[in-house]
Amino acid sequence: MGYFDDDGFLDEHIIKDRSILKPEHKPKKLEERDEELEDYVKLLRPLLKGWDLDNIFLYGHSGVGKTVATRTLLPDLRDKAEEQDIDVDILEINCSSANTSYQSTIELINEARNPEYPLTTLNLDKSELSKTGYPAEQVYDELFDDLNKGAENIILVLDEVNTLSTDSELLYQLTRGQTMHKLEAELCIIGISNDFNFRDDLPARVKDTLCETELHFPAYEQGDLISILSRRAEQAFYEGTTENGVIELCAALASRDRGSARQAIRLLRKAAELAENEAVETEDSDCIEEGHVRNAEDIIERNQVTTGIRKLPSHRKYVLLATTNLSAQGKTPAQTRDIYEYYKSVAEEFGRDPLTRRGAHEHLLEMCDNGILKNVNRDQRGRGRPNKYKLDTPLETVIDALEQEEDGEIGDLDNLREKANRQTTLTE
Repeated sequence: MGYFDDDGFLDEHIIKDRSILKPEHKPKKLEERDEELEDYVKLLRPLLKGWDLDNIFLYGHSGVGKTVATRTLLPDLRDKAEEQDIDVDILEINCSSANTSYQSTIELINEARNPEYPLTTLNLDKSELSKTGYPAEQVYDELFDDLNKGAENIILVLDEVNTLSTDSELLYQLTRGQTMHKLEAELCIIGISNDFNFRDDLPARVKDTLCETELHFPAYEQGDLISILSRRAEQAFYEGTTENGVIELCAALASRDRGSARQAIRLLRKAAELAENEAVETEDSDCIEEGHVRNAEDIIERNQVTTGIRKLPSHRKYVLLATTNLSAQGKTPAQTRDIYEYYKSVAEEFGRDPLTRRGAHEHLLEMCDNGILKNVNRDQRGRGRPNKYKLDTPLETVIDALEQEEDGEIGDLDNLREKANRQTTLTE
């Protein structure tokens, strides 16, 4: 008998259309974001009169619709502009994969020459640049040359632009391009940031030249998430396969964290998959229950954190290792200054020059956004309380993931386990 000879999986159980719950699924209309879309349209509309656009920066936590809104509006804007003989090209990258202005500039160049992101319309069909080996000035000149080969209006989308806060040279060069007579096109930068304080950390010379308009995307309320999930469930599941309270529980868990629609949809999808497999194997129930949601939450959190830690860039990994050491000694929540002092010794141990304290703090904030760390005084910002961080997942899970990180740099951490066992922190 073959592994796939059991045809029970082919029966109709719970899931009718799995694609509706995929992260890349794009609904016909961005849900529960009418006000933000209206404000966004007002900021983009001047282009249709042939006017220059202000730079636009979108702020909000992950999963609240910033990128989806951008990918919804910009193609429509470009189509409408072309009807009026206004030429527009769009170029999109995610800065988190680069982390520095130099690397992000090369990524922009290569995106213009060999597009990969859905919004990019500029396609120069030129050879890509290697990621290293060029003087910085030459790289910026290459970027301006490529942009000048595009339309008269260029919209540049920089997702997760906050990863450039400690190295903002790219933003400075872009805003000074016309003044330096290197850029002929009219340029609009759309920056998408998970860090509400991103602008505060920029050097004064960059703030002065950005001249941006801010648009905030608040976290989804629980009622918003219920509406979003209900519409998805109607399309994704067979009728009568969702127990009362399941949608509400998924919405409550997501709104309790960061109000992320992406997180709520992922949770519902995993719960449905667990229920589907159970229905195939036991034939006891063809229904998603609250227990499936609870199990899905545990699985997702564990997998997200473990995968995220394994793929951390070097210095973020060192900051986490420093925090983990402090946690093993029972010294967390810890202030930024204490983590930074420990981080410096960790970086030097691996033969790396430490980042500035501000650079290390940026990594702490990113790991809070990713659910690896937690800022215990987050809600008391501005009230005289210092930031304090602790692990937001079990210590043993973090140690295991660090040992399995992709670069193989850290290796065995049994000494850290022993330290934790002596302090009885491993099982806390």
